[in-house]
Amino acid sequence: MIKSMTAYGRGEVETAVQKWVVELKSVNHRFLELALNLPRRFWALEDRFRKLIKSRVARGRVDMQLSWESFEEKSVTLRLDMGVVAGVREVLEQLRLAGNTPESLKLEHYLHFSELLVGKEQANQDLELEAAWETVSQAVNQALDHLEEMRLTEGAALAADLSGRLEDIRREVSRIVEQAPRLPELWRERVVTRLAELFPEGSPVDETRLAQEVAFMAERRDVAEELARLESHLTQFQQTLANQGPVGRKQEFLLQEMLREANTIGSKSGDLGISQAVLEIKGSLERLREQVQNIE
Repeated sequence: MIKSMTAYGRGEVETAVQKWVVELKSVNHRFLELALNLPRRFWALEDRFRKLIKSRVARGRVDMQLSWESFEEKSVTLRLDMGVVAGVREVLEQLRLAGNTPESLKLEHYLHFSELLVGKEQANQDLELEAAWETVSQAVNQALDHLEEMRLTEGAALAADLSGRLEDIRREVSRIVEQAPRLPELWRERVVTRLAELFPEGSPVDETRLAQEVAFMAERRDVAEELARLESHLTQFQQTLANQGPVGRKQEFLLQEMLREANTIGSKSGDLGISQAVLEIKGSLERLREQVQNIE
């Protein structure tokens, strides 16, 4: 079953001391692109998050939002980093001398610099990363499960629409197949009519030469091979709708090939009815192309 690249998933895991919430949103993209929004304390886990998501998603842009809440209350012992204090004092003094700060430096000027205070045991920030990963990875997998479910649901709807478009194309191909055998006779009539216009007193071309010219034209304008390839591409495209893995790029390629064959058929046939069928095929191919942009 094909998958849509547009979906949303949410996972939540709560223990006695903490709660994790992971939200995933995916949209269509040519490749796989991940954008992770993590609390700073968990930046060290970013590579693990990326590997986990990549193991479940093959294509699309995926945005991940991680929020974390601790129910523990811990006292915090703070100390001043005197090296930073000295550096801040020097910078503030330079600004004061340049006239960019008040005449006297006050405590609130220093407190804008969070680096001054260092916690020996920072509140809610001493969680061991390994223990954190054991819990948060469960929330990520939950979110991925929900994301996968929605991608499959949207994919099923897309598959139904694509199948309908393919049937539209097959009907037009059948019209062309029905009309193609009569093309040689139509070309013969055109040649005879043109010769009559050029030579009203009688054509200098005998029937044998006329038959040769019509046969040559029929060979040059024959669209049987193009029709065979077009039907083959339609069959392959239909088969992709039941595939389990990523098929979006293959579908894009098949659509390009079908458009190529349709254009060739239209230019070679020189028949109004076939040209109209080709226009319908190209319209359906364009609608298919728009839908395929959202398939993994």
